[in-house]
This record gives sequence, structure tokens and C-alpha cells, in this order.
Amino acid sequence: MLPFQATGRLPLIGFYALYFSITGIVLPFLPAYLKSLTLSVSQVGLLLSLSPLLALAAPHLWGHLADRTGRPHRVLSAVCAGACLAFIPLLFVDRFPTLVAALAAYAFFASSITPLIDSLALQHIAQTGGSYSHLRLFGSLGFVLSSTLFGLAVDSVGRATVLAAFSLLATLTLWSFTLRDSGGPTAHVPVHPLAGLRLLADRELRWLLAACALHWIACAPYHGTFSIFVGSLGLPPSVVGIAMGLGVAAEVIVMLLYPRIADRISPRNLLVLSFTASTLRWAALSLTTSRGVILALSLLHGLSFGAFYVASIAFVVRRVPPHLRASGQGLFAAITFGLGGLVGYSSAGAGYDWLGGHRLFAAAAVLELAAAALVLRISPHEPRLPA
Repeated sequence: MLPFQATGRLPLIGFYALYFSITGIVLPFLPAYLKSLTLSVSQVGLLLSLSPLLALAAPHLWGHLADRTGRPHRVLSAVCAGACLAFIPLLFVDRFPTLVAALAAYAFFASSITPLIDSLALQHIAQTGGSYSHLRLFGSLGFVLSSTLFGLAVDSVGRATVLAAFSLLATLTLWSFTLRDSGGPTAHVPVHPLAGLRLLADRELRWLLAACALHWIACAPYHGTFSIFVGSLGLPPSVVGIAMGLGVAAEVIVMLLYPRIADRISPRNLLVLSFTASTLRWAALSLTTSRGVILALSLLHGLSFGAFYVASIAFVVRRVPPHLRASGQGLFAAITFGLGGLVGYSSAGAGYDWLGGHRLFAAAAVLELAAAALVLRISPHEPRLPA
């Protein structure tokens, strides 16, 4: 039994590691690369908002196709191939209008990768047992390695950013063909085109999605302007890489520990903890210029993202029928990373130009308090989930 499980897990583990290795380069360093093309921070914010804009609709489309065909692994391969092809122009273009077209095409595919691989991982766990967080942590390990190594390898952020990301994206596309469907009796249940949206009839799920979207808006100054903020303080790119690395290392620890605490703390309460810790993190960033303090605060990423993500997935899974797994993950991605990311990235770029980095992080801290208040609207008696 163990060799079979290891074989089934390996394609998922490798995919998570590769995909988040790409994210470990794109997320922290692409904003600074775009800024180096003589774009304003507001233009960078608009470019970064393209991914969440496409995420409003694309995950519904690809998630519905995955559920309807019962072949989410092949839909994921098609999405990876599309993202790889769409990324190619970014190796050559440097003007704002062409960057808009290239990043929009890339986002149409890439914004659906996470919900699709998560649905496959959850399907695998349903068939063979295990813990989602223990699969997902390999993505965090890939992120921390690529972000740290890339930050240490370059003296300044330039064309190497897109070259490294494209190389990993091509590898990911090839690796995606190792994925297999876990099967199961629900693989070919007919799915209504609006089935994903109908999940919003669940009141508790609506509160969760609203809180998660607000949290993601509050995270946008970190995701969209952190490398620019660090550079404005006169600190080298290595600070960005090390900070990201430390943060995701803390995220890995949270994901390792989550199965042990899942029966002691509900997803609702874990989300409150996550958003409260995020409030402290952004508030402290708004007051510091110290390299050491910036690096120390990055450890709170374990709660800002690690606890937030596993708790949200646990919350959503219980409320979504198995045959709508991909649609449910698509809905979560669309509201949180689509709507939340769209508002967050577009406002973070303009906010940085208007307020500056320190005041922008202070505003993010206030938004986190609002997100925590929304989660508290959820019933404390919600059933708890297995890891």
C-alpha cells in the first residue's frame, strides 16, 4: 500500500514544488523588473491586477470543464501549456501596451493552476487518505528555495527574472503529464454550468469568501510593492529573497503542524488568528526601516498565508460536494485571488504613489482588522474538518 501511495503522491509533490518555484520568482521580483522598464508604480499595479482580473472568470471556466469532463489532470496540462506559450512574449516586450496583452494572456491560464491542482490533491486524499497540508507544503519548499536562491544570485532585478520563470514554467508543463486522475464514482456526474456560483447560497461560505477577499486586498501591498519598498530603503535584492524565504519557511512549519492541531482549533478561529497576526505584521512594517526588523516580521507569513490558506481550504471542502470540487476551488480562487487581488493590486500601486510604502502598510493593517471581524460573523459551532 505504501509504494502505491508514494507513486500517487510524487506527481502532485513535484507539481507543487515546480509551480511555487515559479511563484517564488514571479511574485517578489516581477514588480521590480516591471519597474525597471521605466514604468510607474501605478502602471506596475495595473499590470499586476491583470491576473486577479482574469481570475474572476477563468477558474470558473477551467474548473467547470474539469468537473464536467471528469479529467481534471488533462485540463490542468492544457492550462499549463497555455500559460507557457502565453509567457513567451514577456521575454521580449518592454512597452506598457504589449505588456498588458502578454500578461493578460498569461493570466487567463495561470490564474487557474492553483485551484485545479488543489482539486486533484483533495481528490487524491479522498481516495487514499493523508493530509492536504502535507502535500501543499512542498509548494512552499519550492517557493522558499527559488526565491532565496534567485535573490542571492542576482545583483539587480532584470531580464533574468523572466528567463528563470519561463524555464521553470516549461518544466512544469512537461511534469503536468505525469499527473493522473484518482478516479472515483463521482468523476462523471453531470455538472450544471452555474453549479459553482450556486455554492454561494451557503451563508457561512459567503462570509468566509468576503473575509478572504478582504485579507487578500490587505496583502496586496506586500505582494505587489514589497521589492519596490525594500529598494526605496536602499536595501539590496537579497533582502527580498531572504525575507520571502524566511516567510515561506515559517509557512512550511505551519503546514507541517496543521494536521496535529486541526482537531483542536476550528478553521474559523485559525483564520481569526491569521488575520490578527497579519494586522501586527503590516502595522510593524509601516514603522520600520530596519533590515533586521523586516526579516524578523517575515516569519509572521506562516500565519498570514500558511494558516490562512489551509484553514480556508478546510472550510471550503466541507461545504462543496465531491463532484464540484474543482468548481468549489475555482470559486474560492475567483473571489479571494480574483476580486480581492484585482482591488488589492490596482489600489496598492496607486496607493504607493500617493501614500508611500509605510502609510500603505498602515492601511493594510486596518483592513486586516475588518477581515477578522467578518470571520467572527461565522458561527463558532461549525463542524471541524480533518486535515
